[in-house]
Amino acid sequence: MPRLIALICKKPSISEEDFKSYYESNHAPLIESLFPTLTGYKRTYLLKSNMLNDTLPLESDGVQSQYNVITELTFDDEEGLNLFFEMGKNKEVIEAIRNDEANFLDGEQTIMYRVD
Repeated sequence: MPRLIALICKKPSISEEDFKSYYESNHAPLIESLFPTLTGYKRTYLLKSNMLNDTLPLESDGVQSQYNVITELTFDDEEGLNLFFEMGKNKEVIEAIRNDEANFLDGEQTIMYRVD
């Protein structure tokens, strides 16, 4: 089952709460509507604390975690993944995604990986 993960940063001008709310209410439904071969679409929001040691925040020593969410996209097979990438080349799809992303995330910071 092919999977992709994306590491995504919110726009500096919005709060964590507004970022999550917009993603769940607007962006996730848009992505699901544009890519019918997507069989799983999970978001894991990163907490700004260190669960291993309460005294050491993730933002210690002036270094901040730049990512706010890890998004996982799952496909039934390679054909579904390939169709996802093909649909992602469509100008209308690209425009719809970029216009929506401009409302809440920093697209220049997003990175995506294929994972096992």
